[in-house]
Amino acid sequence: MPRLTLIYPAIGRKAGRPFVRSWQLQPLALARLAAMTPPEWQITFMDDRVETLEYSPDTDLVGISIESYSAKRGYEIAARFRAEGVPVVLGGYHATLCPDEAGAHADAVCVGEAEGVWPEILEDSLQGRLKDRYDSDSRQALRGIEPDRRIFKGKSYLPVALVETSRGCPFHCDFCSIASVFRGSFRRRPVGEIVGELESLKEKYVFFVDDNIVGDPEAAGEFFDAITPLGFRWLSQASLHALRDDELIRRMARSGCIGLLVGFESLDPENLAVMGKQINQVELYRDALQALRRAGIFVYGTFIFGYPHDTAESFEHSLRFAHEEKLFVAAFNHLVPFPGTPLFKRLNREGRMKYRQWWLHDDYRFGQLPFEPEGMDSIELEECCRRLRREFYSWPSMLRRALEFRCNSRSPRRIREYWMLNLLLRRELSEKFGIELGKNLS
Repeated sequence: MPRLTLIYPAIGRKAGRPFVRSWQLQPLALARLAAMTPPEWQITFMDDRVETLEYSPDTDLVGISIESYSAKRGYEIAARFRAEGVPVVLGGYHATLCPDEAGAHADAVCVGEAEGVWPEILEDSLQGRLKDRYDSDSRQALRGIEPDRRIFKGKSYLPVALVETSRGCPFHCDFCSIASVFRGSFRRRPVGEIVGELESLKEKYVFFVDDNIVGDPEAAGEFFDAITPLGFRWLSQASLHALRDDELIRRMARSGCIGLLVGFESLDPENLAVMGKQINQVELYRDALQALRRAGIFVYGTFIFGYPHDTAESFEHSLRFAHEEKLFVAAFNHLVPFPGTPLFKRLNREGRMKYRQWWLHDDYRFGQLPFEPEGMDSIELEECCRRLRREFYSWPSMLRRALEFRCNSRSPRRIREYWMLNLLLRRELSEKFGIELGKNLS
């Protein structure tokens, strides 16, 4: 029986600190690979974020899924297995965006979505003829991709099931790697398949991992109607362009939606134009929030800093907005130029990158700005983002926001959800920032 080892690498850890709790969500991509693997293969799955890895050479193939933050660690893991003569295939967003870099650390690289090439990779591995690179078509139909969650058994994850209903996003924000990976394509899974997957779950909370669950508002509404009888409490990510439709929001709420991650990104229309996010209309932000509150849907608002029109007042304006709107939770992040994005290419062209491959640089730390912003010192920008997070997750702020009763504290269960999520993200502030990528792991 051939043996397959699937690994999800961590980004790193602070010396002497435990695993970062807020990152312990099930890695759905690996469960999809397991589902596509023929039954004659024996599968071992290891999650570097929640357990100590075992580097046993007693396996025939190792598959590692890497993102930019975990690439350094992924390459280290690959090197240890390859030193034992075990072939390694690398895949994931980072391998897709940097295939030549990844190829230097692996026997094979999967570029794009694994669904189109995984059976071929396994067969070539058995025959001892792995190719250097396997390119997959990102336009194939999303059918028959229900994950095999048995690989998660016995591991410590948050009690939230991850489910994919669509893939890609129809928009082209310059900082987003999704547009670069999927090249603007947006595809939905058949509703019947998603319903069947949901009915098999034990968890009552679901996070739909779609990059934009309302990317096709009409199809989204039909999906919401189909899952309404199932009784799940769910969260996802949504763009503001569809959140002006009161009827769509009502259907969303009836289906069990309790919260949405919404990328406000900036309160400055000029910055939104630079990032290519003109679908966001600042003058409609408060209307969208009011409509969501009426429906009982909370908002995880995200803000990005580091664009040309940001000033010291931009930070205060965003924090004030988050407090005035009593956002359930919020993120105040600086720009990160991920490889392959228009932002990354522009900053390199302008000579503003501190480290061209920041994800591999020994001096880079999680939470650092890897480029020089315009009109503001990079250290100042980092500190402003940290200060906003500290203030937003301070006890006075959390208590004030808890006193919003239409949404944040609308029921005893919602109150529990509010405090669990706020305290989780508050703790993340000390666990996460300053981590050396790939360090202090096994």
